[in-house]
Amino acid sequence: LWHLVLFYFPGSEFGMTPVNRCLDAAKACNVAEVCQKFRTEYVSACIKPSVKPGSCNRAKCNKALRKFFDRVPPEYTHELLFCPCTDTACAERRRQTIVPACSYETKERPNCLNLLQSCKTDYVCRSRWAQFQYNCQPSTLSATGCKQENYGACLLSYTGLIGTITPNYLDNSTSSVAPWCSCTTSGNQRGQCSNFLSYFTDNTCLKLMTFFCSICYVSLCVYSTVLQQGAGGILMNFKEN
Repeated sequence: LWHLVLFYFPGSEFGMTPVNRCLDAAKACNVAEVCQKFRTEYVSACIKPSVKPGSCNRAKCNKALRKFFDRVPPEYTHELLFCPCTDTACAERRRQTIVPACSYETKERPNCLNLLQSCKTDYVCRSRWAQFQYNCQPSTLSATGCKQENYGACLLSYTGLIGTITPNYLDNSTSSVAPWCSCTTSGNQRGQCSNFLSYFTDNTCLKLMTFFCSICYVSLCVYSTVLQQGAGGILMNFKEN
């Protein structure tokens, strides 16, 4: 697979001298006025303590995060969120991009069905969740793993969830993503809960999208039509291994 990736992406630095793409992404954002402006806003909102000691204003943090991903061009936001990493320090920096301590983390993981129910009562979250389900719907009949065969749409729908359901990297050793929730206390609704969680943990469309983003320039993921038309064989090979 790796030599095929290099063949399809000859300009990629994959397999050559390592570079810190996450640091490069941060630098690029800092020199772009709109990116720097909205990134500063959300970081400030997410690290500023609330009236209650040891806590933050989560609602304000998530609103600022949504504004950042809605208003800043994807060539900046996606590079920050999906920059490829080869070590845990880089991966942890990438995981911290959306300030998880404020944006979603709690002492105990909530039940995923409670998270989903809360989402369904909010218009913004409900509409973005529906969009994500449609654009990132997996399919075993498609060479790309996506029913809609559009990685770009799936990528935008995924980032649209940040500040609502807020999926993120599970840790600093993998590129697996999921919301901050659990199905351990679901009782007889365990199947329904697992179905929700599997949209992130066992979604071929999402996994292939993040796979290509993690090894190539993220801009290639945005221009998904080119990628998919030229890489059908690679995707089938990846799915079978």
